[in-house]
Amino acid sequence: MKRIFTCIVILFLFACQPVTSYEPELRPESVPVSALWVGGADGGVYVDISLDAENYSGTIYTDSTGDVWYSGSFTYSGTVEFDVNTAGAYTGWDGEMLYLANGEYLKAEQQ
Repeated sequence: MKRIFTCIVILFLFACQPVTSYEPELRPESVPVSALWVGGADGGVYVDISLDAENYSGTIYTDSTGDVWYSGSFTYSGTVEFDVNTAGAYTGWDGEMLYLANGEYLKAEQQ
């Protein structure tokens, strides 16, 4: 019984380890330093978003080449401001929407 309890505690401790960002070691040269990594072990994007008078705009860069995937305006689905310069504010990009940690998203406007 003591061994089972010890195994459960060890497994619990491993499960509680912080998640790493998996950011690639080499940032493509075309990606500005201000761009934040948003992704995981299977890939991601670099995000450079700005807020100007309640208007969100920015650029999404591919992870491996640094090519521009999207550049332009975004429509915010929420009402509460978030810090656009904090990597933890973003959770993922699906090619149309940039998902946020607060449960909202920024939707790329059609160009």
